[in-house]
Amino acid sequence: MAGKKSVARRHVGKDAPKVAPRKNAAAAEKKFGKAARQAAEKGGKKPGAWRDAEQPRVSLAAAPTPPEALGTVAVTVSRTIDASPSEVFRAFNDPKRRQWSGTLGYRVVSAVAPRFLRLMMHDGTLVSVSMGRKGNARCAVDLEHSRLPNASEGERMKAEWKDGMAKMAEQLDGF
Repeated sequence: MAGKKSVARRHVGKDAPKVAPRKNAAAAEKKFGKAARQAAEKGGKKPGAWRDAEQPRVSLAAAPTPPEALGTVAVTVSRTIDASPSEVFRAFNDPKRRQWSGTLGYRVVSAVAPRFLRLMMHDGTLVSVSMGRKGNARCAVDLEHSRLPNASEGERMKAEWKDGMAKMAEQLDGF
């Protein structure tokens, strides 16, 4: 066996050493330009554009209110709607289908289609919406509005969400 080279085996498993993958110079140039290609070839410091692209983008203008400044009251609303979970999900998520929401101004923070949505209200409160299938053409919608400042605001928002979900059910009957 004098003429054979030993083949290095890749260590696989949960105790495998963590090794950063080498940057592909051509892919770096395609995505970030010539400076990124040169950095990838030299193995040196990444250019600013490359570093910034790996960081999550956070808008300072839309920074949420700190949790300690928000309340601790939460309200829940549940309703069964004669529509599929996908239709209800689109009614919450698609800005063109939000006529039912009236004064409820929100933006979608996270979503798992067609089962779950997390919404950030204009005042910094959070809303979690989960949708579950009930048969072929019905959907159970469970909504929790949290971080409300006091119980009276909680009751007001609960009434507003009930009204909004009733309007949504009427709107979805038309589809």
